[in-house]
Amino acid sequence: MKASQVAPVRARILADQGGLCLLCKRKPKVPCLDHCHKDGFIRGVLCRGCNALLGKLENNRARYGLNDEVAFNNFLRGVLPYLYASAMKYQLIHPTYRTEQEKKDARNARARKARAAAKKEKA
Repeated sequence: MKASQVAPVRARILADQGGLCLLCKRKPKVPCLDHCHKDGFIRGVLCRGCNALLGKLENNRARYGLNDEVAFNNFLRGVLPYLYASAMKYQLIHPTYRTEQEKKDARNARARKARAAAKKEKA
């Protein structure tokens, strides 16, 4: 396939998928023609974010010892059950976790401190 043929092929495949990204099941704002980097075969159309995340997983798996297909597939199969089963399992909050309000309060405190320092320098 030539590069000039990508747009119509992407549109046709996206229509075949019901207009939704195959991973997140939302309508892609920027549809991307996803393909396997090993053999070049087109797998489907994904939204830009899903395509980027999938690329990060595939391109960095060797760095984390998941370079063989079995190890990588086992990891992927384990992600969803892990996330659902482990949620609130231990009833402990990580020490670095901050709520949105705590983050906002910290930003405001830093801004007040910076304004005070700038005001002091001017005086």
